[in-house]
Amino acid sequence: MFQQLRRLQAFERKHLAYLQSPLDSVLIAEIGYFQERGSPLTIKGLLLLELGAPATVHRRLQRLVGLGLVHKRPVSHDGRVWHLEIDPAVRATYARYIRRISRL
Repeated sequence: MFQQLRRLQAFERKHLAYLQSPLDSVLIAEIGYFQERGSPLTIKGLLLLELGAPATVHRRLQRLVGLGLVHKRPVSHDGRVWHLEIDPAVRATYARYIRRISRL
């Protein structure tokens, strides 16, 4: 059991080192979930999930955007609204992570 945990932790240190807080993980998961469903989140939609204080959510989101992990895409019908999307490379990393967990 602990050997498997060590392998997961090694994977996290190597491939998910950009996750500096639990909120980072939650933001990635929520944005990815809505993206998978075909209804990408907007910043307002993300804030309505009440994952944390709005200022903190904005700050953590901007950090993820700055790292290139999350992309903000303008909505064609309203230039004031942005859809949030997970970078394809990050999606691939999480796919490998899930496969590793499912083998436990």
